[in-house]
Amino acid sequence: MIQKSPPADSRKSRLLRVLLPGLLALLLSACAGFGSRPDPSEFLDAADYDRLKQVATQPGIRIYRYQSPDFKRSDFKTVMVDPIVLYQAAEKDLGKTGISEETIYRIRNSMDITMRQMVRKQFGISYKPGEQVARLSTAITGVVLDGDAFRPRRLVPISTVLKAAGKGSNIDGSKPYLMVEAKLVSSKTGKLMGEGVYLVSSEQFRLEVDSPEKFQLLANQWVRGAISIASGLR
Repeated sequence: MIQKSPPADSRKSRLLRVLLPGLLALLLSACAGFGSRPDPSEFLDAADYDRLKQVATQPGIRIYRYQSPDFKRSDFKTVMVDPIVLYQAAEKDLGKTGISEETIYRIRNSMDITMRQMVRKQFGISYKPGEQVARLSTAITGVVLDGDAFRPRRLVPISTVLKAAGKGSNIDGSKPYLMVEAKLVSSKTGKLMGEGVYLVSSEQFRLEVDSPEKFQLLANQWVRGAISIASGLR
């Protein structure tokens, strides 16, 4: 999925703040083993997402966007690209052949490469904050909504979404979804420039994902889409 460093990190989305502390040991190395996951019962502040507006739909997918009225791509010359946050531990519940530590590492690396390729096409890559440097962060997690509207209430692992879809069940009376989120902020001030979210229904997720390889393919597509919605990068 990022270590505490510049002040900008402390002002990132509630989603990233909740996930990051428990994921560093989990995801940075395939051979390092997997530590304890962040508490999936931890709640999000749904008001953090009120700024997002639905801009498009696809079968089983809703797409949301926010862009600051002050955002100008010409104001930024380079982009810092954070490692992706992927909320899923190794287990045999995602797809027919299951997901191993090696699979998670491969999927995460593939998506990191995808993000950097998008950035390099139109910007340079930066490794430290600066006046004309943006910062791109992305995350994939399961999420439970508060009602039918897009008000994220609770984080759950990705496999929980698949399990619930397979059983036709809800979590505490609410449907789980897969959420792919991308955020672009000013690396200097931490101000949010743009945000894109793909919200995938559990039924659509179950229909499309039947193997780790298919999940990797679709996750790359959804990550690219969320980044494009958030920042205009293609």
